[in-house]
Amino acid sequence: MSICSVGAEGEGEDVTAAQIVGLLSAVSGAVGTLFLFFGSFAYEQLSPYTNPEIIRDMAKRNKRRQFRQRIGLGLLMLSFVLAGFSVVLN
Repeated sequence: MSICSVGAEGEGEDVTAAQIVGLLSAVSGAVGTLFLFFGSFAYEQLSPYTNPEIIRDMAKRNKRRQFRQRIGLGLLMLSFVLAGFSVVLN
């Protein structure tokens, strides 16, 4: 399967399904890496003197970090699957 696009000089260039899947793989990997980067800061630790409100806020921030890490890892795994699919298409 190929899609025809017009180049800068008007010449037709074929973009294959493998190239499109490869591009999707690269984008998924880049976005996943960003999610992992922004979600991978160290979890907060309890200080010796804390009240329940501070503990709840800290737990909420830690859960948000964990969610970003899971999303990032999922997107990275998707990028590997798409890269493998792109190789099979070639």
